[in-house]
Amino acid sequence: MRSFIAALALPFILSQPKDAFAKGKGTQPEDILKGQILVSDHGFPMHWSSVGGYVSSLKGQNRGTLWYDKKTGKIKIYYAAFFAQPLNDVQVDLVIYDITNGARDRKAATEQFMNRGDRVLFNSIEFDKEDYEMNKKYRFVIVSRGKPIATGEFILRGEGPHYSGKVTFSEDEAKQKD
Repeated sequence: MRSFIAALALPFILSQPKDAFAKGKGTQPEDILKGQILVSDHGFPMHWSSVGGYVSSLKGQNRGTLWYDKKTGKIKIYYAAFFAQPLNDVQVDLVIYDITNGARDRKAATEQFMNRGDRVLFNSIEFDKEDYEMNKKYRFVIVSRGKPIATGEFILRGEGPHYSGKVTFSEDEAKQKD
């Protein structure tokens, strides 16, 4: 029952930032953060008492390094993308690049659906260390009609296997000579 209620509430919750951003006058968070994608391992706040406080809170939550869960080998990454202009489209693409050591290897692309005229996108994506290597640097790029409109970077960290340092040889291996 809770998941059903959550499913009904999700569209309302996700629409709050758009509505809140649209109602304000003067400088808005999307004006300050335009062209940026902020990433976190926790969901971003959806309400604020002041624009400056909200922007400060978002920037404080932005992480340059994220860690895979030790047990599952997965991580859910939350992101908030801010655009300089209202989008005249209902779809954008999120492209993920591996940029470790200056490379620019395209890893994936997913479609993101929005409302025409939006200037912000809050969403999440789950990474698995089998698909996205740990200890690598990645770049998120939001693309609209072939043009990048927001970017963000982060490093995915994880704990590798632990070895004891003890080596054992079978009798046959021990008797062999090079």
